[in-house]
Amino acid sequence: MSSDEEEDHSGETEAELALKKRREAQNREIRGLDEAAKELLQSNKEDRQRMDDEIRELRQRNERRKKEREVEEKRLATERAAEEERRKAVEEDKRRKKDEEDLKKQKDRANKMAEFEKWKNPSKPNFVISTRKSEDGEAEEEDDETPGVAKKSREQVEAEKKAILNQRIVPLSIDGFDAAKLSEKAKELHKLIQRLEGEKYDHERRFKAQQIDMMELAERARQINKVGRTGLKRVQLTADVVDDVQTRFSGTPAKIEMYSKYERQKDKRPYVERKDLYTGPQFGGPPDRIKPKKIVKWSEEGLPQYEELPEGQTAAPAGEE
Repeated sequence: MSSDEEEDHSGETEAELALKKRREAQNREIRGLDEAAKELLQSNKEDRQRMDDEIRELRQRNERRKKEREVEEKRLATERAAEEERRKAVEEDKRRKKDEEDLKKQKDRANKMAEFEKWKNPSKPNFVISTRKSEDGEAEEEDDETPGVAKKSREQVEAEKKAILNQRIVPLSIDGFDAAKLSEKAKELHKLIQRLEGEKYDHERRFKAQQIDMMELAERARQINKVGRTGLKRVQLTADVVDDVQTRFSGTPAKIEMYSKYERQKDKRPYVERKDLYTGPQFGGPPDRIKPKKIVKWSEEGLPQYEELPEGQTAAPAGEE
């Protein structure tokens, strides 16, 4: 091949060059063929051209789909990464909140334990014993729960009580209320009274239950102390003492009940009658047989035929004919 041909076909591949040469050879052969062969070759050429177009179109479609899949995969990968980041952020937030709650619980528990230890092992007593003279001139002791604080007089206690009641009790101001507002106010007060009555009932029940529990515990403690003081002991038989009743009935079998203990009225009959009733015959004798009124005869075809028997005549038992 010359240099000019190499320059002309420099942009084509070897397969395209070979295909081109083959087509040129076919064209040279076509010149020597007849019209029918030329038409056949032309139709084949058109078919091949159509198939090449279809293949080219399929390749282009395949390329487009490949690019679309790549774009879709990139989009899905981005969404998955964003979803993973959101999930990690949510999990991190939950873990952080849980750690904060655990730390808060630990601090509260440590504070409660420190307060408990403080009350358990006080450095000084939490009461003061003060003496006062009674009307008879004898000294009486008084216990104050708070040390270093003087006991309040009755007037001071009453004043504090009134101040607390004035603070807690809301004054009823209904000046200028019409019928609707008065009705709403009455309903509100009614609900408040119901709630307070319910709380009062709950407190009373709880107080009574605690009283009963305290009484039971006190009785149990008293019984325990009583047993310890009086010296109650279990009866223990020594080697030289023999229980005659136990020795006599040691090999006796268990008692057999002849009737159910759940019956309303027990059977008062003696053992012999009950034994005859439960173990004796259950029937008086065999029942009477029913006399037949028809007789069976077989026809020549092998079919059964029934004939009425005359009155007063019975059929002979099977096997006696």
